[in-house]
Amino acid sequence: QVWTPARCDGVQALAKSYPVPIDPQLAALWLQTEFQATALIAHPAVVRPLGLWSGPDGMLHLLFERPPGRRWDEIVRIGQQRHGYLAARGWDVVTQTVVRAVGDAIQAAHYAGVAHANLTAESVWVDLSPTGDLTVKVTDFARTAPVVGGPRTRWMAAEQLAGGVVDARTDVFHVALLVYFTLTGITPWHDEDPAAARIARGVPAAQIRDDRAQAAWGLVSRWPTVAEPLRRALDADARIRPAQVGELLSLLGLGQALPVRSKAGMDLGFAVAAAAALVLAASLSLPAEDSKVTRAMLDRQPLTACSRQLPSVAKQ
Repeated sequence: QVWTPARCDGVQALAKSYPVPIDPQLAALWLQTEFQATALIAHPAVVRPLGLWSGPDGMLHLLFERPPGRRWDEIVRIGQQRHGYLAARGWDVVTQTVVRAVGDAIQAAHYAGVAHANLTAESVWVDLSPTGDLTVKVTDFARTAPVVGGPRTRWMAAEQLAGGVVDARTDVFHVALLVYFTLTGITPWHDEDPAAARIARGVPAAQIRDDRAQAAWGLVSRWPTVAEPLRRALDADARIRPAQVGELLSLLGLGQALPVRSKAGMDLGFAVAAAAALVLAASLSLPAEDSKVTRAMLDRQPLTACSRQLPSVAKQ
């Protein structure tokens, strides 16, 4: 799939398409299904579809209102850079809030009769405002994801790879895998060929032999209240998984008992983040398409400081 920046009636948008070698008729069917599925879900964390558009080349595009912020996989990669690629994010209040928002959106989709079936870290957009407010948006509601070799195969459940029925337990698997990826920066199964990936699912995530996967499960095990629910939710047998995404959230401690953070009760971490963001916003010159918080997290220098170094760099 390809996402292209666009505008629709003055609104910033993204146009999603499937280019060749995907068959145009098959691509059109996928996009129409996604448009219909997304339009059925009434939830603030579900991105708003704007419609279908056929481009000058005859290729069909699905237009969405552009979510604020960055994709979650980019934010997780920033965490990996900070930890020398030996870890990603912690199970902190921001991570928990994002996971809960994603889970709530998918649970709302189930109430509307829609399975997501296609969730990855690239399906989630997150924005942190200077006042500490998180905005989470979810895309890619596919009902039944096409089994095509490639990076998204690493996120598929065993029943999807086998061509079986996709239901709520399939989305439980995807949400659990999102948590695993958030904490480790990797997925436990790396095969991108559907046949090889299906065989690989027979080995539980906690028992994969290679060093990287064992180190990743060691990271997950730092939070025992997270590790055990993930062990169940990532099982190849859907019958062993929690029956609903809401049940998985409760097992992770993200059910109704988790208080909703208010501005008055904003913790110290959010206050510091808000203050830092305001200072950096005033001192940095940022492109319109760049997130201020993401730029700050990358520790980029002001343009004036960089320009003084250019002559020395040019000589070298």
